[in-house]
Amino acid sequence: MEDQKNQPIPFKKASSWKKVLGKKWAFPAIYIGTAAIILAFVMWYQGNVMDTVSKMTNSGDGVAVTTPAAPETTTPQNEEAVPATSGVQPLAWPVGKGVQYNVGMNYYDEKASKDNQQKALVSFDNTFYPHTGIDLVSTDGKSFDVIAALAGKVVKVVNDPLVGNEIEIEHADKMITVYQSLESVTVKPGDEVTQGQVIGSAGRNTFEKDAGAHLHFEVRIDNKPVNPEQYLIQAETEVKNQ
Repeated sequence: MEDQKNQPIPFKKASSWKKVLGKKWAFPAIYIGTAAIILAFVMWYQGNVMDTVSKMTNSGDGVAVTTPAAPETTTPQNEEAVPATSGVQPLAWPVGKGVQYNVGMNYYDEKASKDNQQKALVSFDNTFYPHTGIDLVSTDGKSFDVIAALAGKVVKVVNDPLVGNEIEIEHADKMITVYQSLESVTVKPGDEVTQGQVIGSAGRNTFEKDAGAHLHFEVRIDNKPVNPEQYLIQAETEVKNQ
């Protein structure tokens, strides 16, 4: 009898919890309750933080939150700003003083009539090529002095097997003037030339052999050929009668 009295009484509360946890709704209910407690704590914490920041900003003791200003764009002191294009200076007709000349083959213009386009095709080796410049021919059929149409820097002097001696002069506004079919050349790469300076003499070439002694003159903007006559605004008669 004494041993039975000393035996521990079973813990009934633990048995009750097991019964509760055995229910299907027990774990979802516990999960939802725990999530609600955590969410409430987070909202309380954020509220306290925002209140603290607001007090610091309004009192001037803290750091105010501002939208950063856009960075200023400046030009380095060792670099010059690129000026806006103000227009291309008029070109002089690239023919020496006192020379009487005519315009031979014209520039091939995609907007021109078909008849004019056909007249601006170069026939070479059984193939037709659009003429990328204008040909200037003296009225007596002889060679003549070729001048720089505009002041600039000589960037290229070569003897091409097809177009003959060729000179390229670089100018402002991404313009390059090109002089081909030259019999002789009086400048070299790197030379600075002035408008009207003699740079060579007209001659013949293989590509346009039917043109005889002439100057093939081109104007390129951004390395693309354009119609030179739109820049040669000086009256042709004034140039011819220099």
